[in-house]
Amino acid sequence: MKELVFDRVPGLIRRGPGTTKRVAITFDDGPDAMTPRYLDLLDELGIPATFFVIGQSAEQHPDLIREYLRRGHQVASHGYDHARFRVLSTRDLLYQCRRTEAALGGQLTGRPWVRPPHGELDTRSIFALRAMGYTVALWSLDAEDYTDHDPVTIAARCANAQPGDVLLFHEGQQHTLDALPIVVEQLRRAGHECVTMHDLFAV
Repeated sequence: MKELVFDRVPGLIRRGPGTTKRVAITFDDGPDAMTPRYLDLLDELGIPATFFVIGQSAEQHPDLIREYLRRGHQVASHGYDHARFRVLSTRDLLYQCRRTEAALGGQLTGRPWVRPPHGELDTRSIFALRAMGYTVALWSLDAEDYTDHDPVTIAARCANAQPGDVLLFHEGQQHTLDALPIVVEQLRRAGHECVTMHDLFAV
């Protein structure tokens, strides 16, 4: 039911067009010490991704923010300290978003993008983010790598990805790294092209 409501809110997106066989792989919660390994693996796999990063971590690792971009990935906001947006006052939410944007040096995709921590929103936070000019980015396929540490079952959860799907993964986890080659091979075998979220929705 929640997904049906979200799909009707302008500027709040979770699934791209189903007219072409394109999907987006996304990662939350970086950057961290494992980020270079994620970037190296994505280079080996030859795919771009979208990274929703925490502003506090971005401030601590500006070199990694530059590296995401240098390697052709989309970087967007995941809030400043992973606080749930629905419990923040509008003023605090605005502050979190502005501070994260400063840490990112702005976003390169025109209208800035944000993914709420835990995907949690309420009417007030949605309207506040839209008033700030944000595209609010969710997902349509959850790999559940935050609870499942088995690369094989993580990959199996992604095996039936459909055109337009946005896949959710997380940084900082060896089991996610181990699952990614399997996931990408499955996607390619099914004829899907992996693109950034920005490119998926630009079609």
